[in-house]
Amino acid sequence: MTEILTSPLTHPTGTSPHSPLAVLFNIAATSARLTLEEERESAETTAADHIYTAYPDTLGQTVDHDAWTGYPALRDNALQPSAVTYLDGGVWLHHTITADADYHDALTLLVPCDCGHGYVLSLLEGQSDLLELLQELRPTGGRAVHSGDTGGPYCASTPVT
Repeated sequence: MTEILTSPLTHPTGTSPHSPLAVLFNIAATSARLTLEEERESAETTAADHIYTAYPDTLGQTVDHDAWTGYPALRDNALQPSAVTYLDGGVWLHHTITADADYHDALTLLVPCDCGHGYVLSLLEGQSDLLELLQELRPTGGRAVHSGDTGGPYCASTPVT
């Protein structure tokens, strides 16, 4: 039979074992962190939830709730769990929760650069941002057109790895 050993519940020196601080320390010591799979699933659910509430007339009608692929947090890099979905034509959506003080949804559209060397990232602030960006991308078939640079290896896009 396998036994699971847990550390004994303790309390800070000079405090009662029933003090609020001692109870909080014990809660923290016995709480389980989410598993990587739970983080992935949570990221997928959070992304789907966000587009259905913030983008009901656009992404909410076109992106299936199970189209998201979740990724766990990268704690060494202070990155929260995230999820991505492929829209078509090389265009992706990326969703995460910001790690700043207000922990808000961050949805980014990743559009392939017309030079073929990378992606242009656009943080979406809402449905009107998305619609404006789609109007710009429609004539190019979903490619980000260079403006102000000459393309090639010096383009301003995020390189494909």
